Amino acid sequence: MPTIVELLASRGNYDEEIEKFIQDMPKIELHVHLDGSFDPEILYRHLQDNHKNDYECLPVNSVLPWDQSLWPVRQLVKDCESMVQFHSICTCRGKRSLQEMIKCFEIFTPLVRGNLQLIEDLAYDFVRRQAEQRVVYTEARYSPHLLAAGASLTGNDPVDARPVVDAVTQGLRRGSTDFGIVVNQILCCICWRPDWADDVVELASKRRDDFPCAVVAVDIAAGEEHFDAANFQHLHEPHLRAMKKAQRLNVNITMHAGEVAGGENVLAAIRQYGATRIGHGYRAVDNSEVMKELKDKNIHIETCPTSSRETGGWDFKNGTKDWTKHPCLSMIENGLSVSFNSDDPAVFNTSLSWQYRTVIAKMKAKKEILLAATKAGIDAAFCSEEEKQTYRNIIVEFEKGNSPTVGNVIFRDRVIDNRLIPGESM
Repeated sequence: MPTIVELLASRGNYDEEIEKFIQDMPKIELHVHLDGSFDPEILYRHLQDNHKNDYECLPVNSVLPWDQSLWPVRQLVKDCESMVQFHSICTCRGKRSLQEMIKCFEIFTPLVRGNLQLIEDLAYDFVRRQAEQRVVYTEARYSPHLLAAGASLTGNDPVDARPVVDAVTQGLRRGSTDFGIVVNQILCCICWRPDWADDVVELASKRRDDFPCAVVAVDIAAGEEHFDAANFQHLHEPHLRAMKKAQRLNVNITMHAGEVAGGENVLAAIRQYGATRIGHGYRAVDNSEVMKELKDKNIHIETCPTSSRETGGWDFKNGTKDWTKHPCLSMIENGLSVSFNSDDPAVFNTSLSWQYRTVIAKMKAKKEILLAATKAGIDAAFCSEEEKQTYRNIIVEFEKGNSPTVGNVIFRDRVIDNRLIPGESM
């Protein structure tokens, strides 16, 4: 099996020195979904240990909210004869669809839903995963309601998300203590569940001072239909009302926008919903008004290279993929604040380090772009100025040629460990 360097060397500007730079570099991650990071090996082991001959924990079918079609979850999982097969149905590589990504979540979240000990263990493992990548500071986002007992993407049955936040917080705190890094939380509303939106803001407001591993912001995930007041009024009004409440309560807001819909959603996120950071935002580059507002207001863009390709967020011109024309490069060239993130590393079978490799090997960018993006991420982080200065100092030491201690585990890339897909697809 070829090494990482051998996989990327054909692109002409990747070698052992660059790989060492990426592995050693202290990293910041602002856009990573906790539930999109659940290790499939842990999930499959849990399934085998607890439900091997009983799949009642899984729904026979999941109702997909965008068209009410049925997704045969239980049969798909029962047909898996190995962890590799299970992993394959929990990933969406090569499908270029946000909806295909959401369907992956419908495979594995029922295994976790309401199981507080498993949720805590997965949160703990998430911190280990970040430490393995030398991520010094992380803001992990997730929907506590979607992981609560009795939850689903459709319907309107009430759920209690507070035990989920407690379990996640406990796992993150144990992990932060054991692995020596900082992880805070962002709570996500779910586009298709407007009935949860107000409670998400209430939870975030009450938990924002609960350090370590406090809730530092809210978001709206799983689609942009809620921006469309004309066609999705039932989604729009509750979410907008919740974000107005977040603004009154001084709860930070970051928002998925301009990923698979137009740049006008980015403007709405900023002007109406009060977002000070944008998740993805790739469609903004096609609209000069949006780009100007992003720059003038110093709105930070959380870009996710692999994700942008897999969800269709990056709209290839003429159907031809050319990484050197990725929207994030246009954003950087136009003076926008941009960071690189992994989004859902388990679902996309990728890692934060692979995002950095993509920037260097495929986008043909210089190492200085990675450093600048990391510094931009620090500036945009939802943490205190004192903490930000600590992270800036770590980067300064790294630039001097020193190797600051980040966490207390050796570097590990779980994508490379699994080697489930060709290097070109990483």
